[in-house]
Amino acid sequence: MIKISKPCLALCILNVLGAIVYIVIFLNLKITVSNEIAFSTPDALTYMNVMNWVAHGVDSESVSIRPILFPLMLLVSIRLGGVYGIWIIQVIFWFLTINFTFLSVRRLTKSYLLAYLGAFLILSNLSLIALTLHALTEVTITFLISAMIFFLIKKKEEYNEPHFFHTVLFFLVLLSIVKPVFFIPVLFILFVVFPLLYLKKYLKHPLSFLKLLLILVPLLIQITIIKVKYDQTKISLIGSKTFSEYFVAQGIQKIELVNYDDAVIKATRFSKSQQMDYVFKHKSTYLRLFGRNIYENITEKSTFLLFPEGYDNYQFANFMKIYNKIIFKIHFVFTILILPLLFVLLKKRNFPILILISFLFVLEAYYIIVTGISFSQGDRLTLPAIAIWACIYPFILFFYYKLLCPRSSDYVKKAI
Repeated sequence: MIKISKPCLALCILNVLGAIVYIVIFLNLKITVSNEIAFSTPDALTYMNVMNWVAHGVDSESVSIRPILFPLMLLVSIRLGGVYGIWIIQVIFWFLTINFTFLSVRRLTKSYLLAYLGAFLILSNLSLIALTLHALTEVTITFLISAMIFFLIKKKEEYNEPHFFHTVLFFLVLLSIVKPVFFIPVLFILFVVFPLLYLKKYLKHPLSFLKLLLILVPLLIQITIIKVKYDQTKISLIGSKTFSEYFVAQGIQKIELVNYDDAVIKATRFSKSQQMDYVFKHKSTYLRLFGRNIYENITEKSTFLLFPEGYDNYQFANFMKIYNKIIFKIHFVFTILILPLLFVLLKKRNFPILILISFLFVLEAYYIIVTGISFSQGDRLTLPAIAIWACIYPFILFFYYKLLCPRSSDYVKKAI
């Protein structure tokens, strides 16, 4: 009789459960696998435009706002299997995200129960399941973040070595050429973290500079595309476009009591300095809008359970509305709970866990907060952060549980 190890059995159970959940939800969605659904949104069409630019040289302004990695993935997927190729690769990413989260929590806590909890938080997010049917980046981003966390946890004891830095940079570069919002973290670790923590070791091992350069090549290609086509040294122009046409225009609409289209026209006519002057002149209004946008981006409806029109599933959407409101409260609670944890880790000089949890928490906070310049997109904007909080929140629970239980294991004593 073949004996199956406990870790393998746990993963088998997890994936069987995942398959059951996905099939049940899929069969009850009104949307299905089709080009009409996959490319039903304006954003999906912009990715298609860039894909056509890559494949056929069809020029499009979408190139200015959409980096090339996700359109390349769409191109390969479509050539291999049409729209079903896109769906299959995103379903694979969904399953991998669940597995990476389970393994990450298990490695951090040594608890199968908490590992299942982390995986369940992702399994139960119906918005993420619905997005596997759309040609949008959220599933890919969630997968890349979960993979990054898994590999960083494996290397956490070597946090001060170049290969740990390479792992962080590699995934952030990939994330940047899928979603440009990650470009700022790339710049931070390159120009702040690298000189402070890693430069001396690179100087002792010059070959590490070559590895660093190779990791940056995809990013340099993307910057070159924008430089050649638009004469700007950026990874994308989406940030300034969103700031102008969403955030600045949102404030103008509220302050001057005009309709949104007129507000967008006025915002785009402003120069960058005029936009900033306007925002600072009405900073109290913009701060309120910024905070409200973040709240709504976390708690709002699941757009892709109600879209396109005629394909809505109100039962699932209502479930996600409740789910998102609960998650907002959970974010608030765990933001408070993490501070004592970081203090204890610092006091115990457990730098591997301290650096890992601090990095992930700051990345999660950054990703959620930066969505405040956009609005009216349901829960999609903040959704990929689930790959982070579904991993670190169970670890925080683990910390407090063991803190309240004096008879902890040697591992736990060492961990905290």
